[in-house]
Amino acid sequence: MRVVYRNGGGDEMAEDDDSATFQSTLEIHGATHQVKLTPTHIFWENIYNRQPTKSSQEEPLFRHFAYCVPVKEILCVNPTYGTSYTEDLNQDQRSHGSPVYIEMRPLKPQSFTLSYVKRSSRFKWKVKTITFTSKEAYLCQQWVFRIRNAIDKLGLSRPESLLVFVNPYGGKRRGPKIYSEKVAPLFEQAGIRTDVIITQRQNHARDIIQTYDLSRVDGVICVGGDGMFAELFNGLIDRKNRELGLPQCKDQVPASTDLRIGIIPAGSTDAVVYTTIGTNDPVTSALHIIVGDSIGLDVAGVYSAEQLIRYNVTMLSYGYYGDMLKDSEKNRWMGPKRYHVSGVKKFLSNKSYEGEVSLLLAPDADTSPRDKTVCVSGCNECRLSQIRDEDRIPTRNMSASSSSGPGTDGWHRIRGKIKVLSSFTMSCRNALTPYGMAPGAHLGDGTTDLMIISDCSRANFLKHLLRCQDKNADHFDFDFVQVFRVKEFRFRSLHDQSEDEEDGSRAAGITRTNHSQGNVLNPKVSLWNCDGEILETTNLHIKIHCQLIKIFARGIEENEQPVQCPSCCTSCETDS
Repeated sequence: MRVVYRNGGGDEMAEDDDSATFQSTLEIHGATHQVKLTPTHIFWENIYNRQPTKSSQEEPLFRHFAYCVPVKEILCVNPTYGTSYTEDLNQDQRSHGSPVYIEMRPLKPQSFTLSYVKRSSRFKWKVKTITFTSKEAYLCQQWVFRIRNAIDKLGLSRPESLLVFVNPYGGKRRGPKIYSEKVAPLFEQAGIRTDVIITQRQNHARDIIQTYDLSRVDGVICVGGDGMFAELFNGLIDRKNRELGLPQCKDQVPASTDLRIGIIPAGSTDAVVYTTIGTNDPVTSALHIIVGDSIGLDVAGVYSAEQLIRYNVTMLSYGYYGDMLKDSEKNRWMGPKRYHVSGVKKFLSNKSYEGEVSLLLAPDADTSPRDKTVCVSGCNECRLSQIRDEDRIPTRNMSASSSSGPGTDGWHRIRGKIKVLSSFTMSCRNALTPYGMAPGAHLGDGTTDLMIISDCSRANFLKHLLRCQDKNADHFDFDFVQVFRVKEFRFRSLHDQSEDEEDGSRAAGITRTNHSQGNVLNPKVSLWNCDGEILETTNLHIKIHCQLIKIFARGIEENEQPVQCPSCCTSCETDS
């Protein structure tokens, strides 16, 4: 017999009976079900009798409806012993001074519960729990053993112990509540041990990472926003390379980290989780961590005078977005709304800055920023990127060229008044821009999408900003906007020539008009917005490192649809 099932994504799939590793009949809410386990899925089907008809053709005796769950998305399976009526009775008797009676219960389980991932609204996951019952205790024990064994055989590398940092100040200051009420119970249910640290200041987590015994944990989790995530992965990369004795400079390829990083969203924009999962729902993020998902992310190394300043994964932007971030720091009490206020102020000021951008384009075989190809779960471009990256010979010659086209070293140069210079190592999706500022950017292809907006009127810039929020519009389709897919780029302000002659000691300092005139800010030079943090060094060199870190995610799953149970189904699962 060949039975057709419908899986959690709404797709039909067929399984032959001989592919089952274990099967039997069990009860769900008193209704008899045929339950079947294969190496990759567990199925259950409702069986009920139908009265024979008087037609010439005999009707089938049974009618089946099958539901299936991938083994890799089973969170846990546990034996249950049920509750005793006598326990409730004894509580009442104790309060009235009556004799207490003891009821003997079987030591072996009569049922077991299965908790698994259930897809609900778009990209969101939740926990569903269903209880299977049998009159034979030995059968329940066998099912628990077989399901756990099937999970182990998949080699999912699920975490058993996690180091968790909770930021109590980010976003709307909801981090501690989100973790304690929505995430901690899930980790406990999955049997994951946690060491929870509430951060007290900026870079507190990064400082702890430098000395913590990371051999005790299988991953590091941050409960916060993109800034908290940047603090964690910068700390992990820095520690790994210091332990290996590797210099963190432009010509040195940094070593990748061993631990995966998880993000429980509790920030203002949550661009990383929107881009890697599709939603900023904390429960969904926690479930991706529990099932052991893993995906590699490109990291941009940000260098000044050949030395590393920091690493970046989302947006690195000079001009409008840097000015906006700097202005918003004065209004942190407003929460996320401060970005809207500062955005309007800087839009009205309509400033542009003189500068030169040098960029090294990605090979022609790579995709284009405007080809409408979206990076999703299982992206082939990201899968093949590391192989291609090993075959490429990086360009070392960084000599300047006055040509606007490619020089003999392969670098292109663009000079003029720039309103926005933005690098997007991922698409940077968020609530305001559903497909992100760079919809075609990939998570792990070893490139970044570089957008250059030249000096333009307020009206034209407003049109560009409005298109960023329209998923059907192309916000690159303007004469004053250029976009490139690059491996490296550098920027040099034409009003800060003296910085090129310094030794890098100003990497965290203030840009000045004349360095002998004290702390006077240069009005002709902007700032950099790096993952939501301010970099006041003007002249930078950026180099992309392919899949340098790994996080607990699988990429956005397109075309997923929640399964709707028909009216005949009696196995209505309950929320955990």
